[in-house]
Amino acid sequence: MTDEVKNLDLSSKSFDQFVEFFFNREVLPYEKQFDYYLTDLDGERYDEAVPSSPTIVVEHMTKLFAHFGHIAPKYSLAQLDQGIWGILGENLRLYELLWDSSVPVDQRVQCIRSMFSVYSDFVSKSKAEVMVGCFDMWWDLILYGFWFQRKLFDLNIKMGDVSKLDEESRLLLDIMFETLAKILGLSDARTQGYALHGLGHLHHPAVRETVQVFIDNHKTELTKQGLRWLEQCRDGTAM
Repeated sequence: MTDEVKNLDLSSKSFDQFVEFFFNREVLPYEKQFDYYLTDLDGERYDEAVPSSPTIVVEHMTKLFAHFGHIAPKYSLAQLDQGIWGILGENLRLYELLWDSSVPVDQRVQCIRSMFSVYSDFVSKSKAEVMVGCFDMWWDLILYGFWFQRKLFDLNIKMGDVSKLDEESRLLLDIMFETLAKILGLSDARTQGYALHGLGHLHHPAVRETVQVFIDNHKTELTKQGLRWLEQCRDGTAM
């Protein structure tokens, strides 16, 4: 007889509890963070995370991102980095809820759009000389998840094959492009770099022209290495 599986239900938490769960923690070395968020703040251990209401978790993420400029300063950069990896990293993969058809599509769209505020209200205004990596890898994680979600995998839709996307998937791709383009429009150079990295993984048909305009507008400032990286973002070959 096997032991009963214990599920972590993030949707059972209030918004404040959700925020505390991810950010109000001791910072551990990266190699110990993978299953860190299967342990609650009181030390209770879970086997996996399965929300009883994916919609509530999406609502929590939307509120977190929309108010990130107010919430984030309460925690250290290391806590923020660890918490964002907890949300978007390989174990919990909460970005998968953005493709979950049980969640109303308008709420998923709102969640994606709210990510702009993370960059406009916090990242672009940060005085930190070295920013933590989660904000650079944010879109890399989400876009990998988008192109390799189960629905697209089952339909044998390969990364960048936009013509085969269904109406809902194409809408979400368009919203991600719009959001990244808005982030690119911020005046902070570091934030622009994060947006360009995201655009390099997006595989949206408007990326090429958008990044080329950026190249043309900044060509006098670019090193050879910088230009080569921007061309990779433009061509969808960025690492």
